[in-house]
Amino acid sequence: MNLLRLFLLLTAVAAGQTPAPNSAPVAASAEDSRLRQMEAIYQQQLRALHVPVVSAYVTDLQRLAASADDPTPYQREIARIQGILAAGGVVDLTTAARSLMAPAEPPPEPGVPPVSRIRRGTLALTPDLAASIHPVPDTSASPEAAAIGEIDWRIDSLPPGQYEVLVQYACAALSSPLSIDCNVAEHRLSAQLAPEGVTSESDSYRILRLGRLDLSRELRGETLHLRAGAVGSSAMRVKQLLLTPSKTGD
Repeated sequence: MNLLRLFLLLTAVAAGQTPAPNSAPVAASAEDSRLRQMEAIYQQQLRALHVPVVSAYVTDLQRLAASADDPTPYQREIARIQGILAAGGVVDLTTAARSLMAPAEPPPEPGVPPVSRIRRGTLALTPDLAASIHPVPDTSASPEAAAIGEIDWRIDSLPPGQYEVLVQYACAALSSPLSIDCNVAEHRLSAQLAPEGVTSESDSYRILRLGRLDLSRELRGETLHLRAGAVGSSAMRVKQLLLTPSKTGD
């Protein structure tokens, strides 16, 4: 969830603004002052930037909650973000900055050695994040969904543990089962999409489980390769690949 806060913080910095704490009004911020007018304009500009991003974030959370074994964490985050939207859609950048700099765990008590802990969360890989797509999409260099034969993503960091690997796909027609292979580091998952698994339309998406990925070590800088059908095929449209922590792997 810190990624959203980081994005919004960087948005303000890119706009040439520096987050300021919520303090009592100073003399220069009287009702008819230039400073107050500038603050109102700034808030309007922030709202125009933040609301679309925050709304899209809620939509993604709702989709993930619908397929999660335990939707409670997603529902809590949805309620928090909806509160931000109800308040006008502007995130408190000072609070976001503090949360980014805050330690992930409380400091250990004196004499107690710290426990090294890496938090795991769902990793969503979309075509616009891909290192390469084959065949190369005709309509966009950063498509929301892509008809693929093969697609590669670079994994910056994925903590050890067990993950369910799911692909959100569309496939309008199949005359025979479609083989799907997913490879990363020394791990390989394979699945078959049967003809009855096709979607009614090319932009109607379903979820297909590819299997469980059991990582004994952190993946850092590895390439995840997904192939659907024969080389050069484009029967499947991929919207995203999800690696979501398995409950049995916690």
